[in-house]
Amino acid sequence: MADDLRTRAAAGDAEACLHLAKKLIRGRGEGRNFEEAVEWFDRAARAGSADALYWLGKCYLKGLGCTRDAAGGCSCLERAALQGHAAAALKLGECFETGLGAPASSELAAYWYRKAAARGESRAYDKLLNLARKRR
Repeated sequence: MADDLRTRAAAGDAEACLHLAKKLIRGRGEGRNFEEAVEWFDRAARAGSADALYWLGKCYLKGLGCTRDAAGGCSCLERAALQGHAAAALKLGECFETGLGAPASSELAAYWYRKAAARGESRAYDKLLNLARKRR
């Protein structure tokens, strides 16, 4: 099964790249290997996977398997969020709220939290509420 996944990923199957990268980052069925996971996330992202962009953005934000690049992480998150990825919109809102990799902006944080909520991300409602409380 793992060999089949690697074969499909190596052939350019974006879903296989994404699945393999998640296995590598979590250490499930494969040895945990953050650097290799980032490479597979990158390949899947280049093939158009919004979920891979989301994961790649999180890796850049934390420096997990790559050099820490908060601005690059926000860029990946924004690209995923613009493709409709709810969790990416939520994480991007957090970046704007905290100023991690992006200028601190409660207005932009609220914008992305609203986008995340509209896409079904239930945690975004709490983020909006907390942000409104901070503004008081």
